[in-house]
Amino acid sequence: MSVSVRWLLGRAELGLRLVAGETGADRVLSFAHSIDLADPCPWLSGGELVLTTGAHLAEPRAYVEGLHRAGVSALGFGIGLSHDHVPQAIVDTADQLGLPVVEIPLPTPFAAVTKAVLERIAEQRYEEVLRVSRAQPKMTRAAVREGAAGIVRELSAATGAAAVFLGADKEAEAARANLDDISDVVALVREDVTGAAVVREGRAVSVQTVGVGAAVHGWLGVVGDRALGQVEQVLLGHAASLLALDREKPRRLRGERNQLGATLFGLLLSDPALEPRLRPQFAGIADGQGIRVLAAGTGLAAIDAALAERDLPLLARETQHETLVLLPGGFAEAAALLPESVRAGLSAPHPLSELPQALAQARLAAASGAGFTDFTALAGATLLATPASRAVLDTVAGGTIAKLDPVLITSLRAFLELNGQWEAAAASIGVHRHTLRNRLDRVREVLGCDLGSARVRAELLLATLAWESGQR
Repeated sequence: MSVSVRWLLGRAELGLRLVAGETGADRVLSFAHSIDLADPCPWLSGGELVLTTGAHLAEPRAYVEGLHRAGVSALGFGIGLSHDHVPQAIVDTADQLGLPVVEIPLPTPFAAVTKAVLERIAEQRYEEVLRVSRAQPKMTRAAVREGAAGIVRELSAATGAAAVFLGADKEAEAARANLDDISDVVALVREDVTGAAVVREGRAVSVQTVGVGAAVHGWLGVVGDRALGQVEQVLLGHAASLLALDREKPRRLRGERNQLGATLFGLLLSDPALEPRLRPQFAGIADGQGIRVLAAGTGLAAIDAALAERDLPLLARETQHETLVLLPGGFAEAAALLPESVRAGLSAPHPLSELPQALAQARLAAASGAGFTDFTALAGATLLATPASRAVLDTVAGGTIAKLDPVLITSLRAFLELNGQWEAAAASIGVHRHTLRNRLDRVREVLGCDLGSARVRAELLLATLAWESGQR
C-alpha cells in the first residue's frame, strides 16, 4: 500500500508541478500535513507531505535540511500568497538532498491535496481488505480439499512470495519455493527465530509457528524481495491457523475415538456377556487370530502414539495401578509400544468371547517378570514365573531338594525330565544305569517318597527347577 509523489503529480485537477528533487519522485507519502511554522520538525514523524506557504520562512536552506533530517517524504509549497514562486534556495537545497518539492498553484487549496492523499490511502486500504477477503476463502477451500499443499499454494499466490511449510521434524512437507528459499526457512527455524522478518542476502524471510497451545505442528515460512506488509502478515497468520486446524483434526478425532473405545472396552470388561452385541464395534481390532490383551503398569500416552504410527486404534482402560490395552490377535510388536523398563504382560491370541481368559493371561505374564513378558513364552514355566505358585514351590523345595547334595539333585532331575527312563537319564549325565539307580535309592531314603508315583515325580521336578533357579 503506497501513495507516491509521482502518483500525486499525476492528478491533473490539482495542477501540481515538481520543481526539485526529481530523484525522490517515487517516495511514499503516509500523510499530508499543512503547517506554516518556521521549524515544523518537532511535530513531524516522517513520511509526510509537508504543505506550507512559506509565510514564516526565514532560512530556506536550514528549513529544507531540517525536513530532510525529520524524514519528510516531500514538500508542497503554495505560491501566490507569501511567495510568487518557490524560493531558489529551497529548490537548490532540495535537489542536493533528493527531497521532492511540489509547487502548488494558488487556486488549489491545501485541503484538496490532503484529501487526494488521504482518499487514495483509504482506497488502497479498502483494496487490501478486499484482497484479504478474496484470498482467505480460497485458502480455506484449498485446506479442505488439499490440506497443507493447497494452503501453501494459495498463500504463495496471494503474497507473490515463496512459501514453505515445515513439519514438526523440520522437513519440508509442502512448498512453493526453490531449495535456497527452503534452506533459509529451515535455518531460521533451527535458530529459533520466528515471528519477525529477517533479511538475508537481499531476501526477507518471515517464519510463523504452526500449533495449538503447547502442541507445535510445524512452521510456515514466506520468502520474498521485501518484508511482508500488513495484508501479507494477516494472510500468513490465516494460513498458519488453517495448517494448525488441519493438523489438529486427526489428533482430536483420534482422541474422541479413544474415548469411545475406552467406553466399549470397559463395558466388555465389566460384562463379558455383552460380547455378541458389542462384537461389531470391535471389528477394527479383532483380526483373523482374534484379540490379545496387553497389561502394563503405565505408558498409555506412549502406547497411543505408537499405535497411531501403525494406523491402529486405541482401545484401553487406565486405572491408578494398571493400563489394559486391546490389540489384534496377530499383532507382534507389543514390546515396541512400551517405554523402556515398564512392566507389562501380553496374552496369547483369543477370540473376543474369551476376553476374561486373555486378561488373566496378560496379568499373569505382567506379574512374572520385571519387563515385558509374552504369556506364550511362559509355556512350561508358568508356575515358576507366578509369584503365588512360586512361593509354594520354594517351600516344597526347601523341605525336599534342599536335603540333597548336588550330585543327587543332578541325578534326580535327569531321571524326572526323561520321564523315568533309566538308560536315557544315565546317558544324559554320563554314568552307568546302575550308578543312577543307586543314587535314586539314596534319594528315596532321604526324602522318604515313592518315585514310582507320577504325582510325586511331577512335584519333585517343579521343586527341583525352583530350587536350581533360586541358587543362581
